[in-house]
Amino acid sequence: MKIVVKTFVGTEEIVRLSEIVAGLLLILTLLFFTCLIFPVEGIRLSPRFTLTFPTVQAVFGVSEGSVETSFSIDCSDEGFFNFAGDPEQCEKSVLPLKCTPEQIRALPLQPIEYPQGRGDVLSGIMSALAALRSGNRELVRILHYGDSQLEADRMTMYLRTQLQKEFGGGGVGYVALNPQIPINPTVKISMSGDWSCSVPAVKYKQPAPLRVGHLLSSVTLASRQQKASWIKVERRPIKSYPALSFSRIKLLLTNSHATILLEAKTPTKTIFAKLIPPTPSLQELDLSVQNSRENVTLHFRGSGCPEVYGLALDYNTGVAVDNIPLRSSSGIDFVKADATLLKESYRLIGAKLVIMQFGANMVPQAMKSYSYYEEQLYRQLALIKQLMPDVNILVVGVSDMARRSNGVLASYPNIAKVRNAQRQAAFRAGCAFWDTYEAMGGRNSIISWAYASPMLATKDFCHFSNAGATLVAELMYRSFLRDFKRHMAAKKEESTMSIAAKSTSQ
Repeated sequence: MKIVVKTFVGTEEIVRLSEIVAGLLLILTLLFFTCLIFPVEGIRLSPRFTLTFPTVQAVFGVSEGSVETSFSIDCSDEGFFNFAGDPEQCEKSVLPLKCTPEQIRALPLQPIEYPQGRGDVLSGIMSALAALRSGNRELVRILHYGDSQLEADRMTMYLRTQLQKEFGGGGVGYVALNPQIPINPTVKISMSGDWSCSVPAVKYKQPAPLRVGHLLSSVTLASRQQKASWIKVERRPIKSYPALSFSRIKLLLTNSHATILLEAKTPTKTIFAKLIPPTPSLQELDLSVQNSRENVTLHFRGSGCPEVYGLALDYNTGVAVDNIPLRSSSGIDFVKADATLLKESYRLIGAKLVIMQFGANMVPQAMKSYSYYEEQLYRQLALIKQLMPDVNILVVGVSDMARRSNGVLASYPNIAKVRNAQRQAAFRAGCAFWDTYEAMGGRNSIISWAYASPMLATKDFCHFSNAGATLVAELMYRSFLRDFKRHMAAKKEESTMSIAAKSTSQ
């Protein structure tokens, strides 16, 4: 059979049907082999985009359970998509589609998990909190690291508020001076324009270690000329949040080149003034503000070159909880920091507990195995324990996330793999683990949270709403408080048995 084809220049060519079929077979063969050899995890074009190609199973409609067949966007941005379709086109979860917070609270309480034979890995923080309850006059600091889910002090604020109600304290702990998203509902930090900010650790690509403290950020005055720079601390009068109260301002800084004069002033008086000589060592300056309700401005005068690694708003005693959101991070950026400087920062602040809450930014990168992520996360945990040998660490697992596939909204099929890698890394490093995914209801629970009343997650099916973030923090706190009560009961029993043993021996 022959087909006559008229070309664009008006001539005619005869094309055999066999040639057309051969051409189509060649194209299909090339596509087939592309399906076979294209990486299942895709090719990462940028930190935001990953190009993937359908597998043979996907082409023929065979379920493979772990393959992403489209572009995926890092969940730290606006989200993967906004689902505006029929909510009935969703896979079901154990929760009703339009659930309530009470139905989520009624789920079995997710326990904190411990490495086999190591039920004592949180005993340090438990003992420190027990000492506060017994009247010990010290400050117990907790560091809450996480990704964009923690921005605007979400989750951390609930944990801080409950711990301070239970064990005393006040303030918001250390706050970054150059947060990636400068939103804090209780405090506003502003600076003069001559400060330069460090690169976020997640974006740092240089071979030299990044000079940052425990907040993984810093601000610097690099000019050696005479200057009059400032950092201002203001309370935000937002009625829906607790009023900010603190009695001390602390600064983590180094100073090079020349002496600087540091003054802390309110609108009515000077409350602190000190000459800071040039020294390469990190120091923590402690300024008493005596529960002043006025705003405070820190003035830096002279030709020195201070680097400031964080500012704390604390009480003298009780619990302090630092909110440290690291947008776009998967919790694997600590090894980029200057270990000597980071260790000194940890020593000065004296943290008792580190909470590591990451994982959402790993989920869009669909892999057959997450053993490499387990190893990377283990390295971070091992480093933190090396720099702070007495610290306890609680790893908080990835939350549920959903995507639209073939018109149906369902959880990412690799959530459990990411969660398992986090749990295994935690146990290898001698850390405790809390499973957010199971606590919120398991597979497809994020869909129910997004359609809940009130709404507990946004329609990107990745980020929690403010109400949802608070609920996750509540579930975590309930598990922690239950273990604290068990710790106290065990200590009481030990004390009773010890007294009984002494009485018997006498």
